[in-house]
Amino acid sequence: MNNIDWELIRTFLAVAEQGSVSGAARVLGASQPTLSRHIRELERRTQLSLFERSPRGLALTGQGEALVEAARGMGESAERFARLAGGLSVELDGDLRISANEIVGYHLLPPLIAAFRERYPGVAIEVVISNRTSSLNKREADVALRMFRPEQPDLVAARLADLALGLFARRDYLDRHGTPATPSELSGHALIGFDEDPAFIEAAAPMGARLGRGDFPLRTDHMPLHVALMRAGAGIGATHVGLAARYPELDRVLPGVPLPALEFWCVCHRDLRLNPRVRALMRFAGEWFGSDPYRAVLA
Repeated sequence: MNNIDWELIRTFLAVAEQGSVSGAARVLGASQPTLSRHIRELERRTQLSLFERSPRGLALTGQGEALVEAARGMGESAERFARLAGGLSVELDGDLRISANEIVGYHLLPPLIAAFRERYPGVAIEVVISNRTSSLNKREADVALRMFRPEQPDLVAARLADLALGLFARRDYLDRHGTPATPSELSGHALIGFDEDPAFIEAAAPMGARLGRGDFPLRTDHMPLHVALMRAGAGIGATHVGLAARYPELDRVLPGVPLPALEFWCVCHRDLRLNPRVRALMRFAGEWFGSDPYRAVLA
């Protein structure tokens, strides 16, 4: 019992948290047969029945429930060990994992990466593009570029230049449908917004625009598609002012009623703050985004 492989316990925890072997396989990047074999081996070694099948997948048995918190504690300790080991590295060369949302990842990050690797060619960059906040505790990323100030006490953050937002539409769309003169007139237009994320509706409220889901005939949570729809003349949407300036076909709508700017932060876990690669990237990002974050963005 004292020699149970951590991989078996790690698999047990992932299956317990995901509710299925397939879900655990996606999280761990392993095959389902391998994880199923891990569970059988753990049950053999402990002589316990840890899961039972249910219509929704795998459910913990009472014996499994009694062990899951201990497994979770081991997982957190393993994650901290990995972070601390990474933070103690003295090598500048090596892997560095960066997370960013779609707009930052597609438009602002590539020129930064190109310039960063010119200066530090020994650093290999891995990029996670997701609108979901990556967990720095779980080492889903070493450095995250975020649109909000982190509140967790174990994170270290450096504020970058704020990113201004505005409403935009293709010029010929406005020629056909008219240009809104007040926020209240937005409801008469084809608005491009989010599907599940209420960000646009919440941002429009302080402007005096009373909008609901029905006011957005074009809905997607994929932010680059917002820009593509604007450029295609499909309607009015919101995006970064600096990015829209790269597309001459777009006109700003209601320029006198700006949307709240996005805060822009470069974040790492405190356990990694002394890692040479992390320090170099955070310092470089502060310099790169310090004046005009969009200066190297290509249309």
